[in-house]
Amino acid sequence: MAEFSGCYWHSGNMEVSQSHHSISGQLGYERIISVRLHGNEIFAFRPDCQHIWISDCGWRTNTTKSRLNVLLGCFSSGFGIFQKKGEWFFQGKTWSEPDKWTGSQSVSFRMDADSWMLRQAEKLAASKLEKRTGMSRDRSSHI
Repeated sequence: MAEFSGCYWHSGNMEVSQSHHSISGQLGYERIISVRLHGNEIFAFRPDCQHIWISDCGWRTNTTKSRLNVLLGCFSSGFGIFQKKGEWFFQGKTWSEPDKWTGSQSVSFRMDADSWMLRQAEKLAASKLEKRTGMSRDRSSHI
C-alpha cells in the first residue's frame, strides 16, 4: 500500500506529491512522484525503473496537453502530444508515424545522470518538503 509522503509543491490547479511502496533499500521498494491537475493524476514518474506514465484523465483540453508536454520534455526529450483536426496524437522522436492518443501512455527512458532539470526538480522538491514539514529529504525517503 502506498504511503503519502507529503506534498512537495502546490499552486493553483497543480500539485506534486510523492508516495513510497515498501521500504527504501529493500527488494520491491518503489517511489512514485505524481503530478495532479485539478485533482486528477496526469503524470507519474518512477525514477527507480526509469518509467513515466501520462494520462489526460478524460480531459482533452489545451491545458492538459500543455502540462503533459512540459512534463514529458523535462524527462524525455522527443516525446510529445499534438492535435490535428481535433484528434490527439502521441509522437516519439524516432517514430516514423505518431500513434493515435488513447488517453494514457507509458514511456520508458534512459536517465541521464547529468540531467540538470532532474537535479533541479529534486532540489526544489526537497526544499519545499523541508519548509513544509521541517523534515529533510533524506529522513522522509525512509518513511
